[in-house]
Amino acid sequence: MRVLVIGSGGREHALARALARDGDVTALHVAPGNPGIAKIAEIHPVTPADPASVTALAARTGADLVVIGPEAPLVAGVADAVRAAGISCFGPSRAAAMIEGSKSFAKQVMSAAGIPTAAARTCATAAEVGRALDEFGSPYVVKADGLAAGKGVVVTGERRQAEAHAQGCGTVVIEQFLDGPEVSVFALADGEAVVPLLPAQDFKRAYDGDAGPNTGGMGAYAPLPWAPPGLAEQVLGTVIRPAVAELRRRGTPYAGLLYAGLALTAGGIRVVEFNARFGDPETQVVLDRLATPLGGLLRAAADGGLAGAGPLRWAPGVLAAEGYPGTPVTGDDIEGIEDSQRTAGAYVLHAGTAVSAAGNLVSGGGRVLDVVGTGADLAQARAAAYRAIAKIRMRGGWYRRDIAERAAAAASAGP
Repeated sequence: MRVLVIGSGGREHALARALARDGDVTALHVAPGNPGIAKIAEIHPVTPADPASVTALAARTGADLVVIGPEAPLVAGVADAVRAAGISCFGPSRAAAMIEGSKSFAKQVMSAAGIPTAAARTCATAAEVGRALDEFGSPYVVKADGLAAGKGVVVTGERRQAEAHAQGCGTVVIEQFLDGPEVSVFALADGEAVVPLLPAQDFKRAYDGDAGPNTGGMGAYAPLPWAPPGLAEQVLGTVIRPAVAELRRRGTPYAGLLYAGLALTAGGIRVVEFNARFGDPETQVVLDRLATPLGGLLRAAADGGLAGAGPLRWAPGVLAAEGYPGTPVTGDDIEGIEDSQRTAGAYVLHAGTAVSAAGNLVSGGGRVLDVVGTGADLAQARAAAYRAIAKIRMRGGWYRRDIAERAAAAASAGP
């Protein structure tokens, strides 16, 4: 099987790494890729959200399967164009991807399917925003209706900050605050059948102690030693299967990765959001644990064959601390990656890197590198990740130092 992956971040590096280890993948192409991905796959220039550009590249590379990583190409209809060209594609249609492309649409799907979620109001004017903020009270939850690269949500106790965010977004969804730990559950879907992946937890706030603004994700870990038994199966029954069934009823069958961001409240599971693709940074830890070859799973989802995929196999124990050794300022030299890669139980994935005119590896985005640690338990995995990231040097580089700290301490303490 010849595979083409679309994207250039840490999620796509994790996908490429897993696909490169699948013996049935005979050729691996990634576009546009990054310097880290270039070490394990052939990279190509492409405009990811341009259906014609992606379809033409898929034809040139002779791809048997196209895997779309980011959300913007999905909402732009790239998967539709690839399938129309007769090429298998892992990723939902433009219509189905609106479950991430519009928070309002996602709420409509959940309401129709009876999926538990927070009460919400869609607001387009300042007056509507004011009424919704009054109705739900503090802490205020304001979400941009459209795509916002994981940064369109503000949760705040400050009324002025909530109003300012709403004003800057245009149409917003304002909803009731959900208390309780958040969990990410991924599921592969082929339009009818669904297969759950390993639950994970990510850390959205920028700084230690969950301080600072929301980000695209500062780190993640899996498995979750504190999660209720059978969580994935429960989410399948109450969230994933009803969503897939409702989309099929609407004539927009969902084939790809459906991501459910959940809050485990005192009243039970509640959906915080849906994403139409693998999450970042949770993908890095979930795929590290997956022992079942990835290529065949993605092809089965693309071609309607998940019912015959059989139970997934998982390797034991993992944590990933996603480092931000850098700021949105780009072009700073990165040193120490080779030394970091030699750390036992750890490896580095490129998320936002580039090569300078002088041939040096430099920062190319806000989230620059993902450092993944593995171990027999969370404490060992966490220690490996932080030993490895400490060896990387970059001007202005920083990262959260408390990823999975509480979970690892609780697991080590025992009952």
